[in-house]
Amino acid sequence: MTITTHATLGAVIGASTGNIWIAFLIGFASHFLIDIIPHGDRELYEGHKTKTAVKRAYRFVTIDALVAVIVLALMFGLSPHQGMNAVIAAGVIGSVLPDLIVGIHEAWNPKKLDLFSKIHFFFHNMISDRIGDVRLRNALIGQAVFIIALQKFF
Repeated sequence: MTITTHATLGAVIGASTGNIWIAFLIGFASHFLIDIIPHGDRELYEGHKTKTAVKRAYRFVTIDALVAVIVLALMFGLSPHQGMNAVIAAGVIGSVLPDLIVGIHEAWNPKKLDLFSKIHFFFHNMISDRIGDVRLRNALIGQAVFIIALQKFF
C-alpha cells in the first residue's frame, strides 16, 4: 500500500479509538493487514532491489510521501476531532512505522531487523505470491477510492 493509504487509515483509527496507545497498536497492526491485499508495487520493489529501477522507486516514494503530507494536513486542518491530534498522530505513526523499519533495513541492513523484514514481506506477499500482483495503476485507483471512502469516517 502507499504511505498515503496507511497514514489515512491510521488517522481514522486514531480518531476512532480516542486512546493514544490503542491507536498506535491498531495502526501498527492495520499496516500488516492491509498489506495482504495485492497493491501493485511488487515490480517497483523488485526494480529497486535489482538496481534496474532505483530512480523510479525513489520518485514513487517521494511523490507518495508528499501526497500523504497533503492529505494528512487537510484531514487535520478540517478535522472535527479537536484536541485529538496526538491520538490521531499515534495512529498515523503506528500505521507507517512498519514501512519505515523496512526502509531502515533496506538502507543499512542491520541484522537485528532481519526477522521484522521477513514478517513484513510475509504479509506483503501472502496473496500476490500465489495469484500475482495487480497493475500499479489499478491499485492506485483502488487506494484513492479507499482513501476517499475513509474520509466519511473521519
